[in-house]
Amino acid sequence: MRTDIKRERHARERGDVLRILKEDYQQEMTSIRNLLGALDALTMPMSEEDLVFHLIYLAGQGYLSVMRAKDTPEYRTDRRLVGWDKPETIKFVKLLPRGLQLIDGLVAEDPLVKF
Repeated sequence: MRTDIKRERHARERGDVLRILKEDYQQEMTSIRNLLGALDALTMPMSEEDLVFHLIYLAGQGYLSVMRAKDTPEYRTDRRLVGWDKPETIKFVKLLPRGLQLIDGLVAEDPLVKF
C-alpha cells in the first residue's frame, strides 16, 4: 500500500515537471535551478535529488533531453575545484516532441507519469 502511494506521488511529480517544461517549450533549454524555482512557486517544492531522479526516468523514456555539466561549453576538465559541478550533474533540460505528445494525449499513456 505504501509503495502504491509513493508510486502515485512520483507519477504526479513527473507530470508536474513535464507540464512546467511545456511552458518553456519555445526556449532552447531550461536550467535545473529555474525548474526547481517554478516547482516551488507553484507550491510543488521538490529537492534537487528528487528532481534528478525524475529527470533520469523522463529522459530514458524519450520525453526530454538533458545537458550535463560536462556537455556545457564552459565546463573545463582542468578546473575540478571544490564547489564545481561534477561532470555528470544535470544542468539543463529540454522537453522533446514525444514529451509534448504525452502531455497532449497523442501517444500511449505512461502509467509512471500522471497529469
